[in-house]
This record gives sequence, C-alpha cells and structure tokens, in this order.
Amino acid sequence: MFSGYIPYITDTETTGMDPERHEIIEYFSCRLKIESAKNIVKEQKTWYIKPANIKDIDKGALVVNGHKLEDILHQTEFGKQTYRPLEEVIPEIELWMSEDDVSIIDRLLVGQNIKTFDMPFIKNAWKRSGSLETLPFDFERDRCALDTLDIVKFIDLCSGRRRKFMSLSSLVKDFHIKKAKAHRAEGDVQMTTDLLIKILEVGFDVFGGRFDDCYGSE
Repeated sequence: MFSGYIPYITDTETTGMDPERHEIIEYFSCRLKIESAKNIVKEQKTWYIKPANIKDIDKGALVVNGHKLEDILHQTEFGKQTYRPLEEVIPEIELWMSEDDVSIIDRLLVGQNIKTFDMPFIKNAWKRSGSLETLPFDFERDRCALDTLDIVKFIDLCSGRRRKFMSLSSLVKDFHIKKAKAHRAEGDVQMTTDLLIKILEVGFDVFGGRFDDCYGSE
C-alpha cells in the first residue's frame, strides 16, 4: 500500500493575471490514488465561480480561457446555473478533498506553473472567503507544491541535456502525451496528469526501494 503523498493535479482559470485584483472563475482538480505503479486511480471535479470584483475583469483573459463575460456575470440562464459564489464553492472543494482522509501535509498540489500562478490565486480565494484557517494544503511550510517544470528539469539534469521549450504543449509533444485543448482547465489538467503518470511509472522502477535507507528522520 502506497503511503506517500496524495497528488492533486490542479489548474485554475481566472479573470486576469494579478491574484490581488483578479479571481478564480474555474477550479479543476484531479486527485490520484496511488496503490502501486500499475494501479493509479483518477478522481476529478470542477467548480465554476462567479467573481465579486467585476470592474477588474480582463476581457483578454476570457478570450484565452474561453469563459464568457455574460455567463460569469449571470446575464444568461447558463451562467446563473453554472457560476456560483465563492463562499458556496470553497466548502464544497474542502469537503471533496476531505474524502482522501489524510492531513494537509499529505496532500501535494501539482501543476504546470503551479507555484507562480495557481498557488497565489488559490490562497487569495480562501482569504477572500474568510477560510484561510481551513486551506486544504500546507502553504505555510511551502512543502505542498510540485511543479511539473521542476520534474522535467530534474529529468534533464539526469539526462545531461536541456530541452529548448518548457511549455505544457511542448512537454506533451516531447513525452508523447495525447494533446487536449490548451488553456482550458480540464484540458491542461488532463495533459498534466498524463505527463505525471508517465513519469511516475518510470520513477517507480528507477527509485522504488532504491532510497529506503534515506528515511531515518521520519
């Protein structure tokens, strides 16, 4: 039985690039239950959020991520049924994550550019809703995040080579992963998850049991 981290491959779509002014409008996450190298179960869920700060919505960001202004502002019936207040969504995300039955130090937030982009938006979302104390990741000790860029750089280091491009679309092509729709939360998570699993399958063979004597500080 695997007893390490529970990875949550996560991507957010937002109303802009500034986590202080802009907000999450889509939160998509895929939880991996890792029993062994050959037994990895995916569980995924998505939430759509109505932004509170309307005046700072960057229409250019919506062009990229595919969300429509009239929907997120509840000017359509689809928007009213889909995008809900942050205060309703945060408890649902926490409840879904609590199904893993582990503590926050056992959860790993995984993604492409997760540290520089998604993490500040996630933290500010919980802050805006007054729920920082129930944030489901251990942001305080900065041990909760794993960026796929770091994994690939480690592979490059071991290979003695350095790849030219590091975008998700480039990595998907390099690692022969099926391409999904880019700049969409579901598509980006799907590609990132497939990339992680492909690397994990090799990692289990290379590192599994190799460093068992290196856990003396547990």
